[in-house]
Amino acid sequence: MATLVELIAAKRDGSELSAADIERLIAAHGDGTLADYQMTAFCMAVFFRGMSAKETAALTQSMLHSERSSI
Repeated sequence: MATLVELIAAKRDGSELSAADIERLIAAHGDGTLADYQMTAFCMAVFFRGMSAKETAALTQSMLHSERSSI
């Protein structure tokens, strides 16, 4: 299993993340395991590399079901 930092690097490098990977990132940010600056790095990777339709749907679902609504 990839670490959270490895997931961010994979997105930065243009890889498509699985729904489970995206859910891990959102859950980790919600529980404080993933720092705000790390989520910012993920957002920058998404901005520059984009997201597939599957990734976008997974992100939306993960955020919808997140316990932290201020993401």
